[in-house]
Amino acid sequence: MTEFLGYERPDGSVGIRNHVVVVSTAPYANDTVKRTADIVENAIPITHPLGRCQTKPDVFQTYRTLLGYATHPNVYGAVVVAHAGEIVDGDELADDIAETGRPSASINIHDEKGVMNALDAAVDATQEMVQDASAMNRAPHDASKLTFGINCATSDTTSGLCQHHATAGAVWRLIEQGGRGVFAETPEFFGGEEELAERAVSDEVKQKILDRVEYWNQRLQATGYDVRGAQPTPDNMDGGLTTIEEKSLGALVKSGDGPIQDLIDYGEKIPDESGMYIMDTPGHGAESVTGIGAGGAHFMVISTGQGHTLSNAVMPTLKITGNPGSAERVPEQTDVDVSEALVGDQSLDWATDQLWDEIQDVVNGKLTLSETMGESQFAIHRIGPST
Repeated sequence: MTEFLGYERPDGSVGIRNHVVVVSTAPYANDTVKRTADIVENAIPITHPLGRCQTKPDVFQTYRTLLGYATHPNVYGAVVVAHAGEIVDGDELADDIAETGRPSASINIHDEKGVMNALDAAVDATQEMVQDASAMNRAPHDASKLTFGINCATSDTTSGLCQHHATAGAVWRLIEQGGRGVFAETPEFFGGEEELAERAVSDEVKQKILDRVEYWNQRLQATGYDVRGAQPTPDNMDGGLTTIEEKSLGALVKSGDGPIQDLIDYGEKIPDESGMYIMDTPGHGAESVTGIGAGGAHFMVISTGQGHTLSNAVMPTLKITGNPGSAERVPEQTDVDVSEALVGDQSLDWATDQLWDEIQDVVNGKLTLSETMGESQFAIHRIGPST
């Protein structure tokens, strides 16, 4: 894949989908956002429990995440719905969206004098954007425009032996063509951080990786939580993993063995320069995937052992497994089954080819299974307590 068919945005990014999102700034606008998306075909609701009574670091993280989704390459335009005068300001968010050249609208339930009037306004604005978006056509673009997101979900002993290798092979194919890859889940580096840090392109990046792992270690211990005693999770153990170190070393396989360009913060825009990046996220899958989506990854490959429903509405999510039991357990969530490379006569190169072929189809418009099922989760990682 040297080219793909995508939608060019005014800010120079290129999307593989052409969504209109309806974004809530606080939980009190969530119902209006959901109702708007229920009424308007092809509108995606972005709802969450945050945006109010948060410390400054969390306000910044919430705002950056919402802005990341509203200005994602796969997004044509956004309608922002606020409840009143919240700490995540709807007008400010809509203005920042508009600065990228995307259409945006800001609706405030109090200013509209109630939910019903706000719903009418949101539906009108969303309907207009969806119709305008439908008039756009795909055009050829260089593969170097693409960013490949990577995550684990319910890993087991098959993960590090099979499907993680296929994921690594596919992401480095894209990087070799000038694209980007990003993986995450910093607490799941425990036990493998020294090996990972050796791949850093500089001493500065190496130290950044080690410092961030230690930050998570200290942060978790401060809560009285010893991750080394609470990981692997029960479903990991059901799949045969016995220690956090075993889980971590297996998880790192999906990033390959090439150089790491940098470590970026949760929800931070993924750099334009080609290469592999780490995003600092928790191991919690929904929060991790949400952060990578906010950073602008075009699509996500979730490498799973036991099978998983983890998905994202804006960033198409492919599930790959090498566990034949997983493929049987959740067939409607298994986009790529490469178990023949583990229990049959096929090779890991064959597994990479299977995933790469599916990625090319999805990038050019084929829906993932989670897209056809309407499966998605959105969970912004929070740093501190509510105030």
